[in-house]
Amino acid sequence: MLRYRTQGLLAVGLGVFAGGCFGDPEIRTDLRTEGPPEILAAMGQSLVTALELPFYCRYVNGVKDEKAPGYVIDYQLGSQIVCPDAEDDFVGVDMDPFGYGMRVMFDELLDGDAVETLICEEDGVCAGSLLDTQPVTLTCGTSNTAVDYDGYYTPNGNNTTYPLGPSLVVVPASFDFATGTTCTVTMGNNVRDKSGETVPAAEASLDFKIADLALVGTDPEDADDVTDRTVLDPDGAVAFAFNAPIDDTTIAASEFEIVNLDTMAVIPSGFMVDDLNVTIDAIFIFGASDLPAGNYAARLKSGAEIGEVNGGTITLTANEEVRFVVE
Repeated sequence: MLRYRTQGLLAVGLGVFAGGCFGDPEIRTDLRTEGPPEILAAMGQSLVTALELPFYCRYVNGVKDEKAPGYVIDYQLGSQIVCPDAEDDFVGVDMDPFGYGMRVMFDELLDGDAVETLICEEDGVCAGSLLDTQPVTLTCGTSNTAVDYDGYYTPNGNNTTYPLGPSLVVVPASFDFATGTTCTVTMGNNVRDKSGETVPAAEASLDFKIADLALVGTDPEDADDVTDRTVLDPDGAVAFAFNAPIDDTTIAASEFEIVNLDTMAVIPSGFMVDDLNVTIDAIFIFGASDLPAGNYAARLKSGAEIGEVNGGTITLTANEEVRFVVE
């Protein structure tokens, strides 16, 4: 079967990109020619921000595998160090709770027919799929719940430019596990090289984590100096932004407040949960009626326990406060 494709980021909803079917690339620079296929790096792909960030890099005796990616050039997303030279300097990045895929990079070409079904249209445009071949096992949670997925194989690529390759891209069919959940992707026996060798069993499984629920910012930002504080309309709201969809039923009226900083009076207030933008959800706190001119602070209070729709929670250990001005 012919297989070659230019690859970008994940396609909406499926994670499969189309390209031309031209056969395996002839130039195999920097690929190993001997031994079983080794996993050099694994990148988490945010379906929202389009960023690819590593959650695994291959190190041997604490030193980066010579074939693993180091400084990688990406003209669209910005260049970065994917795998630092020393293992002690590597910090894996957790998955985006709003939606993620993963790219698993190998040191040699795989048997494309074993890992992927390639469907080509009459005009020569092809799309790859892992639905029938199911080359990996993906499980999440303490019960190791199996997760359905699709994806594709990218035979082209290298260790210096994006997208890294050769690689398998795996995209879960759903994202209904709680923030903080640990998952595992395991290479199956059909993840094999052209000689039929499979990934060594001791190296065939990679763990990753869905990022913990976290407060990632506020709108507007807080400021110590009154002159630096944002001026809001009397009916304005302060947004506390999180990295996962918030469950508004987990928020109690006692966990937030607006305080008039001129009088220290607590102002009757309300809240709503909505998107701040496509990458984050926010809790909006506002006065129950228009606020008169003055200096104010909107607070999520210490001890507040906030949950996201899949069950993850965060408990605040200090007040999260935004001070603002109404004129």
